[in-house]
Amino acid sequence: MKKYFLITALAFFALAANAQDFDTDPTLRVDNNEKDVHFTIGARMMADAAYYNSDFTPLQSGAAITDARIRTSMSYKDWYFYADFGFGKGKFSQKNIFLQYTKNTENGDAHSVKVGYYNDPAGSMARNTSLGSYHFISRPGSSNALGEGRELGISYKYNSDRFMAYQGVFTENAYNKIEAGFNGVTVAGRYLVRPIIDDNQTLHVGVNARFAHMGGGVTTNNVLKKTLHLGQSLETYVDEDEQFVSCDLPWINNVFDLGAELLYHNNRFFVRGEYMYKHTTKKRDSNTLWEASNNNIDTWGSYDWWLAANPLRNDNFHGGYVEAGFLIFGNPYKYNRGEGLLGGLNGKALEIVARYNYTSLNDINDGDYYAVGRDQYYPNGYMEDWPYASSSVGGGKANSYTIGLNYSFNKYVQMMFDYTYHRLQKDFLPYDKNVHVGQARVQFTF
Repeated sequence: MKKYFLITALAFFALAANAQDFDTDPTLRVDNNEKDVHFTIGARMMADAAYYNSDFTPLQSGAAITDARIRTSMSYKDWYFYADFGFGKGKFSQKNIFLQYTKNTENGDAHSVKVGYYNDPAGSMARNTSLGSYHFISRPGSSNALGEGRELGISYKYNSDRFMAYQGVFTENAYNKIEAGFNGVTVAGRYLVRPIIDDNQTLHVGVNARFAHMGGGVTTNNVLKKTLHLGQSLETYVDEDEQFVSCDLPWINNVFDLGAELLYHNNRFFVRGEYMYKHTTKKRDSNTLWEASNNNIDTWGSYDWWLAANPLRNDNFHGGYVEAGFLIFGNPYKYNRGEGLLGGLNGKALEIVARYNYTSLNDINDGDYYAVGRDQYYPNGYMEDWPYASSSVGGGKANSYTIGLNYSFNKYVQMMFDYTYHRLQKDFLPYDKNVHVGQARVQFTF
């Protein structure tokens, strides 16, 4: 009795204190079979060390506890509650917390309704895969720059051996902490077809789509200004500097995401990849802003002149990656049909992996001239006073090549080693072309 009380107390402490999703079974479990109630508690810790070699802009080599989490769950009949909370790098953060109801049919199909805070289904295959089950130290940069993470909402999923349809409605801020405007609305879905699926191999092909109407922003001259930030680190968590590939998009209105994915695995080999496309639209009350600009000596004179000097247009960005892995020894790769994802290493194992990633946050008008000193693009191919601004976005490009070696001592402890070469191109950082990253990780999960 005392043992059960201690375990339960620890679990409720975890819920009160607060870990991303896991696809491994937790070690500690409390079962009340009479009432069909089952409670679990688990944890995860990741410690990384990284060395960076760059052409010009320095990165901070070193070591860090990049992730530390506690997870809890409770199931009752067809109901399932899950919560995990993180405190990596000394900062508390809420991760997944949701309630799910699942009904299985006689032929093995499943219908699920989920409500709470969890990963957007269209956020990319990589973003929906738990980092603790990933086969690289970091997810690919394109998924971090262009994919979406957790959102607050409600979703419905239909799953069978051959098909998965997963869609939901979400809001942009889990706590409605916005300075002005409203919380926005997102509709997203992920759809998979599995022409091959058995105990030894799986092939799935999928698409995803997402529409978000952005709602929250700040008020400028009595006009609501909404801004979207896109960016990625150099596929590392020790120094998460995003300045090499990032941009801020003011006056954002709507965001459209489209993606395609493919995954194949057998017992010893896997390959998977995704393509991601993001289209943004912009909107502002230009007339009110023009009138406000006339309240000083530097008036624009006419509304048309102001519009020419402050152009506004939609933007397009894209990226993608391909990953492959080979299991030298260990338990075979397994596919999670319920989530449409590849699982991690399970038990003593050794594997080698490789990845190519491409991210582009550039959307530059043909013929524009960029002045580094002013961090500004100019139309017509040279710097001039009129019109003085361009609608170009120079967030940068990255071609990244990674090779890795992963060794799992058992199903709880794993070591990972990655080397990544980044070929960069960003107009604001013309001297940064090559960055080399060597990383190692020790991971404990139960």
